[in-house]
Amino acid sequence: MKKIAIIFTTVGAFLAILAQYADSNDWAWSSLFHTLGFIGYIFIISGLAYLSMWYIHELSRDEKNRIRHYYHQQKQKEA
Repeated sequence: MKKIAIIFTTVGAFLAILAQYADSNDWAWSSLFHTLGFIGYIFIISGLAYLSMWYIHELSRDEKNRIRHYYHQQKQKEA
C-alpha cells in the first residue's frame, strides 16, 4: 500500500506540473490539462495523507511498546 501511495503522489506531482506547464504555454487543450492538474492535486493529497497516517501509526505503535516495556521493568524492580 505504501508503494501505491508513493506512486499516486509521484503521478499527481507529474500531472500538476504538466498542468502548470500547459497553462503557462497556452497549449491547445489547456482546459483538459487543467482538469488533469486538479486530479493530480487530489492524488498528491491522498498519497501524502496515507503516508502521514502510516507514519503516525508506526510512531504510536513504537510508543505503546516503549511504555509497555517501561512498566514491565518497573513491576520487576518492585518485586
